[in-house]
Amino acid sequence: MPRAVYILMAAIGLIGSNGLILSPVLADVAADLGTGIANVGWALSSFGLGTALAALWLGRSLDDFGIARALRLALLISGIAQITASFSQTWQSLVLAEFAVGLASGVALPAIYALAAEIAPKGAEAKTLGAVIFGWSIALIAAIPLGAAVADLIGWRLMLMVLGALSIAIFPLLRRIKGRHKVAGDAEPMGRFAPLGLPGGSRAYLICFLFMASFYGCYAYSGAYVTTGFGVSTTSAGLIALFYGIGFGVTSLMAGVIDRIGRDRVRIIGFPLAAVTLLALGLVPVYAGFLALMLIWGACNNLLVNTIISGLTGLAPKSKGATLGLYSGVTYLAASAGTFSMGWLFDHIGFVAIGSAAAALHLGILALVWLEHRQNRRAPA
Repeated sequence: MPRAVYILMAAIGLIGSNGLILSPVLADVAADLGTGIANVGWALSSFGLGTALAALWLGRSLDDFGIARALRLALLISGIAQITASFSQTWQSLVLAEFAVGLASGVALPAIYALAAEIAPKGAEAKTLGAVIFGWSIALIAAIPLGAAVADLIGWRLMLMVLGALSIAIFPLLRRIKGRHKVAGDAEPMGRFAPLGLPGGSRAYLICFLFMASFYGCYAYSGAYVTTGFGVSTTSAGLIALFYGIGFGVTSLMAGVIDRIGRDRVRIIGFPLAAVTLLALGLVPVYAGFLALMLIWGACNNLLVNTIISGLTGLAPKSKGATLGLYSGVTYLAASAGTFSMGWLFDHIGFVAIGSAAAALHLGILALVWLEHRQNRRAPA
């Protein structure tokens, strides 16, 4: 495996940490800033919105600017913005700083995926991309629980400073990756919203939106829920990411099951199982049970994300950049909407309402999947 793959894996791990690091410490941040948890949740929402906007409107400019150069600049800006966030004195200033981190992440994500495709050895493209994406698991299993422990010991501000410093520190390593620039004769890329007009495109992206809104909305307030509902420490709340990440990572070894039993069957089984798990999260009476459910949820989500991405790339096999670019935008737009709406539910009703709403979204997805399955069976061979 080329050395650059491990550098990109670290980069995507930093992006993943930026997006989720505040989740287990929302209650601590809210107490320090003298505001409600839902207001601090706006910081997560603004990160998602910034990422979505940048991915949609700047992603198509990466070839002209230089993909590797764009990635270096994005991680540098991300680090500076995250350090700025650590000095926030109001929830509004934290929201603005995290929006800037999100904008940088929206440039970094498609750049990382594009560079992974460029540096992959011939015949090992999927393996290379899979290795890079494993950086998300690293963020969940190691970075976020460690960040929660740091926040518990010496405060959330230093946690953000460390994360920002790491994003800046990776800059010299990123200089070793040389990406290509757009040259004369390159085909014009598909329009940023063109995949929506492809057969099955609108439904595929709606499934993506509902799924990501459910995940980010529920995950964002899980840390605040266990610290207030079960009375555990911030360090213990970091175990949520560890158990979810273990389930997510272990199931990556079973991805071949999708090829063996079919994408439709995995979705028809997986979405109801995830819905039951989400509903149980708000009802389980002990923290150990909550962690066990997070393990199951992570395992389900790995397979379901795989089916979503494979479905999107299948829309236009020769335009994966366009379909995945829109995927990044839709994902983080959904993250923003999910954390905003679930924050209202958390403040006014409680976490049980979040689990119920997330489960309902999964059942809505199941209806769309079943409709697609029926139409595919009726289509002429």
